[in-house]
Amino acid sequence: MRITQFFLVCSYILLLNSCNKQNKTGKVDYVLFSGKISNTTEHELSVVDSNNDFNVLIPINEDGTFSDTLKIESKGSYSFIIGNEHSYMFLDQGDQLELSIDTNKFDESITYTGTAADVNNYLAKKVLLQESFLSNGPKSYETLFSKEATEFKNEVSKQKYAKNELLKKYPNLDPQFVTDQTKENHYEYLSMLNDFKETHTYYTKKSAYDTPKGFLDELKDFDIDNANDFKTSQAYQELIISIFNKLSSEKASKDSIPLSKVLKESLSNIKSKNIKDALIKELTTQISPRNENVAELYSMIIEVSDDNEMKDELTQKFEKIKRLFKGNKSPLFSNYKNYSGGTTSLNELLGKYVYIDVWATWCAPCKAEIPYLKKIEEEFRHKNIEFVSISIDEQAKYDTWKNMVSEKELKGVQLFADDNWSSKFVTDYIIQGIPRFILIDPDGNIVTASAPRPSDSKLLDLFKELHI
Repeated sequence: MRITQFFLVCSYILLLNSCNKQNKTGKVDYVLFSGKISNTTEHELSVVDSNNDFNVLIPINEDGTFSDTLKIESKGSYSFIIGNEHSYMFLDQGDQLELSIDTNKFDESITYTGTAADVNNYLAKKVLLQESFLSNGPKSYETLFSKEATEFKNEVSKQKYAKNELLKKYPNLDPQFVTDQTKENHYEYLSMLNDFKETHTYYTKKSAYDTPKGFLDELKDFDIDNANDFKTSQAYQELIISIFNKLSSEKASKDSIPLSKVLKESLSNIKSKNIKDALIKELTTQISPRNENVAELYSMIIEVSDDNEMKDELTQKFEKIKRLFKGNKSPLFSNYKNYSGGTTSLNELLGKYVYIDVWATWCAPCKAEIPYLKKIEEEFRHKNIEFVSISIDEQAKYDTWKNMVSEKELKGVQLFADDNWSSKFVTDYIIQGIPRFILIDPDGNIVTASAPRPSDSKLLDLFKELHI
């Protein structure tokens, strides 16, 4: 930093904080963050932490420059966000950091100067390195996970090595940061190994596939109760959640024990409160109409958690889910636009079973189900069942919907919801992801609020069980 720059920074600190706003250790409790953004139409950027507890908006001047002081409680992972793009940062109290970026080449153009330059330049280059391994986008991911196990393991080992070598290019990094990042790179590698079997099976369609002996040896006796690594490693956080769920499911299946009971026992063995709380929070995402054991899971979470605010919110959600239990009256939709003309309400379709597909034209998994749905519709064309597809596209996409119904020759009753995701029928069924399939009996009662997909053989089993 030049002498003139140094005095400008000190003057700025004096102006905002009388140059003496310090914590108990004598270290300032803020970061000086400034820079220049090229080719942006945004008027502000935001800086957030990994837990979304910290969120500061910084105005962007007409010439693309910005500057602010960020009062942070502790060092750690943060992100800056410009429009729909973001990038990770590592900040510590007392840092002075300048960013230069061209939003037309977002990740490729990021350059930092200042006292925290090395650590943040490393993180920016790490993103580019990771992208280089998947340069063809989602197709590269499919190609990687379709490889045979040994070749896959060699490839992800090379990726870990490259990340560790990148660390060596920045000699001024704090030793603790190097240690933490080396662990992070290893946990990212282990996560790839942990995900391999399921993802490989999905892409290769090898339903009976199993990894070769020794493939997962590095995950044997994996410690899911390391409070320190949980604080410093995002990859570790994701990995322990996956392993915890997997081990619990395996034990429940092997010993024929209710999963909720196994989860409760497993949680009782976790000593680190931050990890236990995170695992419980993750389990709350499974409180859903899709979960057949939702009542047992809800009761277990209420019993083991000490987060009263979370429990209150969860109870409100569960009370809504209870209304979707089998045998209850189905929520209704009224006067949805019908592709064939006019409008249609659910009450008009009763007297038969009603199989509802909630979808959208932009949803790839939804469109992947179309051939299977058309086949089942044809097979049950003269049976006691109506097939209804409800699009939750935005109103602006109404013509897109009509064109797709025509082009793909979609059958059944084709309807357009009245307010996309906010349609009452959609919110009543707590639909937060699509495709979603619902089965209602001839009397308007719920058979299942989360029916099997047309591509799932369990759907035909269900129809057979109901004598449709």
